[in-house]
Amino acid sequence: MKFPSTISAVMLCGCLAAADVACAAAVVLKDGTVLKGEFTLKDKTVLKGEVIRIDGNSYVIEYQLTPAIKDLKTVPKANIVKIVTDQPDAKAYALIAKLTPTPDFLTSEEYHQRLSAVQAFLAKFPKGSMVKEANEILQTLREESAEVADGGRKVGGLMIKAAEYRANAFDLDARMVEAKIRNAAKNTQWLAALRAFVELDKDYQNAVCYREVMPVVVSVLQAMRSQINSSLKTFDARMDQRAADLEAMSPADREATQRALDGERAKLDKLYQLEKSRGQSWVTFHPDHKQSLDDDLSLAESELQRLHSALPAAADSGRIFRQAWKVIHSEAKAEEIETALAAAEAAALPERYLKALQAAAKASASKPTEEK
Repeated sequence: MKFPSTISAVMLCGCLAAADVACAAAVVLKDGTVLKGEFTLKDKTVLKGEVIRIDGNSYVIEYQLTPAIKDLKTVPKANIVKIVTDQPDAKAYALIAKLTPTPDFLTSEEYHQRLSAVQAFLAKFPKGSMVKEANEILQTLREESAEVADGGRKVGGLMIKAAEYRANAFDLDARMVEAKIRNAAKNTQWLAALRAFVELDKDYQNAVCYREVMPVVVSVLQAMRSQINSSLKTFDARMDQRAADLEAMSPADREATQRALDGERAKLDKLYQLEKSRGQSWVTFHPDHKQSLDDDLSLAESELQRLHSALPAAADSGRIFRQAWKVIHSEAKAEEIETALAAAEAAALPERYLKALQAAAKASASKPTEEK
């Protein structure tokens, strides 16, 4: 009879120490592995369950008789031809296995969160079956995290070095916001997509990706407008039905229900006022909060009209930024650098990108001639 190596000969002989057996639970090995999994018998029956105790030369197995019913079965050890035990770290590893490959544009904080999850797994299962794989994930995250901490970015599945990122900062930052829009839209998170578009619209109207993502934004606006319209069309009828339902209740039930409804309404009002006070363009709408529905519907309609009549971009600001950066870091003369900076200013680049170019130009001008 052949058993997996994880099951000790001592266990198979039925000579477990008291510490190895948990009362009314599965038999537990000294390394933390539970004697739980699939038990194949000589008659080819497969029991999926766990050994809850050992009676002499037999195992008492709690197994799944049906998806909803468990049963107990005493099985002589001699009748078992194979035991495939569950690994205690398998379920936990499945969660950290999803942490790589990493998505584009993760921040240092997001890398820290992923690293912490893997480190916690390794601390909990130092001798588990997936330690090698977990360490490989940890190493990948550490390497990428170091690149990001140094100023790099992951774009298109590839790590971009800090120097290359700085030379293409405008376009890469715009692509990061575009990715937020596309991911949110893909998951039907309309508000998240439109809130990200507010940022893209503010700083990156002259980026190539602004035009590329426009069909996605329009489709999100149309979908959200349809959803809000549906809620508004039924709003009065739903409120009337709610009032009728309350009226039909006993006084005690009516009071309790009204109190719950008032509490929910207060939460919605508080959230609405908070978002308005913070200048949030797209407020969180709710089918029972008419003001939030009205506000977002009005904004959706005005945005659709604005984007439909929007003029083509006046310039490719990403290209202008790259050219200015290249000139600054070349053998160019002071006059050529001034011309490149003037072109960047004329392209109405956001202030932080102009400051980056100006700082680079200043640093370049301060270098000795032989270092340029």
